[in-house]
Amino acid sequence: MASLKEAYDSTIGESFTGLKLLIWAIPLYFCRELYLENNFVFLTFFGGIFGLLLIGFLTESAFNTVDKKPELIPGLNLLSMAWTGFKTILAMGISVTIAYFLGQYLVGLIKISDPTLKMTADIFVWLLISALPVSTYIVFIRRLNVFEAFNLKKIFIAYGDAFMTFSYLIVKLYIFAFLIIGFITYMFWLFVGLDNALINFIWCIAVMYNLTIAANYLAQLSEEVFAFRENEQGKKSTH
Repeated sequence: MASLKEAYDSTIGESFTGLKLLIWAIPLYFCRELYLENNFVFLTFFGGIFGLLLIGFLTESAFNTVDKKPELIPGLNLLSMAWTGFKTILAMGISVTIAYFLGQYLVGLIKISDPTLKMTADIFVWLLISALPVSTYIVFIRRLNVFEAFNLKKIFIAYGDAFMTFSYLIVKLYIFAFLIIGFITYMFWLFVGLDNALINFIWCIAVMYNLTIAANYLAQLSEEVFAFRENEQGKKSTH
């Protein structure tokens, strides 16, 4: 089963990972400040460019893991990341749209008066529906081929694993962030306060670490679901 610890070790253990993620945290921090200042015009422009590059960065990180490349975290080839980000949006657009509207529809059908049970049912529905774009993504990152993302057979092969593993991933990342970032935040709250730029920047670095670890984790899942099947098909084709 995909291991969050392995994803963490392989990501953090690589040289210059901290420096790369620190660099990526800078535009994320800038977007956060634009949002807090209600500067939505510039946020739309700058955030759109950064979002495209960030998607490409995470997808290339996942692909490097699948492809067993020595450098899991890509460098700063922005053109390559922009192109990868564009392909990722093309590959994921339909599944994300279907998941969003289907999730909204199913949640609307749930009529439970108790707020706790209603929230539990809503979370389950969204986790179940989110497995569609997750399974599409783990199919796509194997070859970065947009057409592969529309292979319904592969998507449904991965669907069950995507639902179970993605659900665990959310819980594990939440616990990880709570223990590590929660402790740092608590220390700042005690001695410095939370109204300073440094703790806000640390939060942005933490977001980048979590996103990169999640990409590595999904790459592991992709390997578990498809590597054996592809090896068997390769053996059959050689005979």
